[in-house]
Amino acid sequence: MENELHKITILPARFLEKKDGRYLVRALVGAVTQDAWFDAYSLDGMENPKYLLIGIMTGVGFSQITFCQADEFENIFKKKWKILTK
Repeated sequence: MENELHKITILPARFLEKKDGRYLVRALVGAVTQDAWFDAYSLDGMENPKYLLIGIMTGVGFSQITFCQADEFENIFKKKWKILTK
């Protein structure tokens, strides 16, 4: 059975803290920020992440969230998504 993709959403986010093996991330959803806790495997392999891009894929019978370290785009975060840099 082939997965039918419906939507891909990319959210800018900022890493806030690590506590009890979980990560607190602040994401910009529309014009509002939302904080969410994610399991340790979510950010596996990232060293000292500050800025993130969260990709959310949804389709028929599946959803997938992918985290990408985006520290190299700090200038874009400061210009376009200032609310996350505070």
